[in-house]
Amino acid sequence: MIGLVLKDMLVMRKTIRTYAMFLAFYLVMTLLKLFTISFTTAILQLIVMLLPMSAFSFDEMAKWDRYALTFPLGRRALVTGRYLFALIMTVCAGLCGLVSCVLVSIFDNQDMILENMMTVMVCLSLGLLYADILLPLCYKLGPERARPYFYLVIFAPIVLLFGAYQLGVFGAGSLSFLSSVPDPMVVKLSFFLPIIPLLGMWASYLISCRIMEQKEF
Repeated sequence: MIGLVLKDMLVMRKTIRTYAMFLAFYLVMTLLKLFTISFTTAILQLIVMLLPMSAFSFDEMAKWDRYALTFPLGRRALVTGRYLFALIMTVCAGLCGLVSCVLVSIFDNQDMILENMMTVMVCLSLGLLYADILLPLCYKLGPERARPYFYLVIFAPIVLLFGAYQLGVFGAGSLSFLSSVPDPMVVKLSFFLPIIPLLGMWASYLISCRIMEQKEF
C-alpha cells in the first residue's frame, strides 16, 4: 500500500516541485499584502486537487492499472493507494496553510491568526469534499472526461451564490441570524468542519471500489 502511494509521489515529483514554487510565490505575495491569506489557502487546495487527476492521467497513458493487476495487489488496493495519496496531499496543503497563517501573523504584526486558521479549516474541508466527489468520477469516466466536472464542482457554487446575491436572495438582514451565533461556537464548528467530508471519503472510497471492480481493462 505504501508502495502505491510512493509511486504516485515519485511520478508527480516534478509537478509537485513546480506547484511548490507557485505556492512559495503566493506566500510571498501574501506577506507583501498583495494577496489575502484566504485567497492563498484556496489556491493551495485547488492546486493540490489537481495532483490526483494528473496522477490518473499518467496512469492512463502508461496503462498502469492493467500492469498493476498482474501483481497480487487487487483492485481495492489500487483504489486505497490513490485515496491515501489524495488524503496525504490534502492534509499537507492544510498544514502548509496553517504555517502560512503563522508566518503572516508574525510578519504582519496582526492578531488574526485564529481567523486565518478558520479560513484554512474551511478550505481544507472543501478540498476533502472535492476529493470525495471527483475521485469516483475519475474512476468512472477517466481523468480527461472527468476534468470538466472538476471545474464545474469548483466554479458552480461560486456562480450560484453570486447569482443569488445579484437577484436579492441574500438581501439585507437575510443572514442576520449568523450574528447571534456565539464566536466560540463558530470557532469550534470551523475546526470540526473537516470531519464531515473526511467521513464522506469512506462512502466515496466504497463507490470507487465498486466502479473499479466492474471496470474492464
